Amino acid sequence: MYNFNESKKLENNSNNIVERFEKVKLEIDQSIKNFEVKIAEMISNKKLNDEQKHDIQKLGTIIKQVDDNLINLKDMLK
Repeated sequence: MYNFNESKKLENNSNNIVERFEKVKLEIDQSIKNFEVKIAEMISNKKLNDEQKHDIQKLGTIIKQVDDNLINLKDMLK
């Protein structure tokens, strides 16, 4: 004789397992999105740092030119 109670328990267990898998899948998807955001931030920060490095190098060149010009002016005033 078929036991409907056991069948119902198996169905409930199956539903619970599916729900838990769906929850885990959503958590994994959210974690992946969080990683993507962090990676995008890191790339953006690297680009910003590269731009700042270039700007600092240009500023260094400008300061050297000003320094050279001041030395030339000093020599001219002697």
